Amino acid sequence: MSYDQYIAAGVDPEQAGALIRGLMKGSGQGGPLPGDFFCQLLSLPDWLGDADSYLAIGTDGVGTKLLLGLQTGCLSGIGQDLVGMVYNDLITCGGQPFAFLDYYATGKIEPDIYRTIIQSIQAACDTCTMPLVGGETAEMPGLYQGKEFDLAGFGVAGVRRKDILDPARTVPGDTLIGLPSSGFHSNGYSLIRKVIAEREVDLEQLLTLDGQTRPIRDWLMEPTRLYVDCIDAIRAHDVEVVSLAHITGGGYIENLPRSLADSCGAELESAAFELPHCELFHWFGELAGMSQPEVLATFNGGYGMVLVCRPAAAEEVLDCLPGSQRIGKVTERRDIRVEFV
Repeated sequence: MSYDQYIAAGVDPEQAGALIRGLMKGSGQGGPLPGDFFCQLLSLPDWLGDADSYLAIGTDGVGTKLLLGLQTGCLSGIGQDLVGMVYNDLITCGGQPFAFLDYYATGKIEPDIYRTIIQSIQAACDTCTMPLVGGETAEMPGLYQGKEFDLAGFGVAGVRRKDILDPARTVPGDTLIGLPSSGFHSNGYSLIRKVIAEREVDLEQLLTLDGQTRPIRDWLMEPTRLYVDCIDAIRAHDVEVVSLAHITGGGYIENLPRSLADSCGAELESAAFELPHCELFHWFGELAGMSQPEVLATFNGGYGMVLVCRPAAAEEVLDCLPGSQRIGKVTERRDIRVEFV
């Protein structure tokens, strides 16, 4: 899969992935989930006396969506982006997140911006029942210019051994079900910003997609969906979901294999990405001159979370998750691990 457009925007997903895999090799990670999974599980110490429980930990940021937020003045959803990137990673193990910390760094605190961001983080944490229990704020003059700032988030969840969603359990024939995204979430913004600058896109221009008319800036800055309903429905209905994939940077090529057994691949049905809630990605693909496979190798394409379940459980999963769609199936591993058909 070509990442030429993304590399031209200054981001090389393949190089970053190779470096991370090389540096982490032999690092001692010995939990029940793969080393490249969305979060990692740690056994509780013996002195806590619960051998069947794990802590899940995860960290993430918002990326250069921050710069577009400063450019457009649309910062009220940035805190939700931060929480969403961490929360959505944590639930992929089947766990219940219960604590969140933030890190806010800037050259000099701008009170209005700071207040907006922290209030957004708190509101999103409340939605997820993942309290903001602390964090760190750093002023570093000279490192950040003007109103520039950066964010990072850190989350903790708990999961019992019997509830772990394990990629190793996936088998050919399993069904892939996608949960719609709210837009680009927090991925690919170096490319998005490059394209809108080169095409001189008027961010105030109205754009009609999926039956809604909004300024382009609002489509681009829509906050990340918090998949609270996903994990709640799995628990409440006791549906047999085998694995979850959070579709973030690197799209389906990078993220879907992280939730599959090593012996498995995936086929994605192109028709599933032609539905109305996917129109934003078609609009951007045409603007950027990207093919559908290129778009889906960079963005979520309209589905921010993918569930893997047994075929017999598919209808039940679809019924308990409004808006969900079949988007493909698990296959035996091939030379191209994720194929679009």
